[in-house]
Amino acid sequence: MRPPLDEPEFSRWREEADRALGGAAREAEARNHNWSCFLAEQAAQLAVKALLHGLGRAPWGHDLEQLTRAVGEAGVELSDEVTSAARLLARHYIPARYPDAHPAASPGSRYVADDSAAALRAAEALLGFVDRTWRSLG
Repeated sequence: MRPPLDEPEFSRWREEADRALGGAAREAEARNHNWSCFLAEQAAQLAVKALLHGLGRAPWGHDLEQLTRAVGEAGVELSDEVTSAARLLARHYIPARYPDAHPAASPGSRYVADDSAAALRAAEALLGFVDRTWRSLG
């Protein structure tokens, strides 16, 4: 038997996911593509954590692929689209922010519009998955 759903905790985390996604879109418009990619990853991470909190699971860490697997371990079916989106976004957690992740260059010089567009699509896919899953549980 599944523990009762925690709507307040889900909502608290899910609202922050929307804020991060909005920031990712604004950074893409400003051509700060590395920050757009990082914020898209953060939006997805917050949404996945919202689902885990809502399910009564205590998410730990920042690895989006691992967090998404934890959703699967909670009994939620993960599509290839969801796992691919998590994999794409997980790659932006560190390199999008730190100059020492790129030999002889800064993150801002290594990210382009196609990167932020792909990250935004992946984040939107993960947020949509979280929302559909949450509605199906209620």
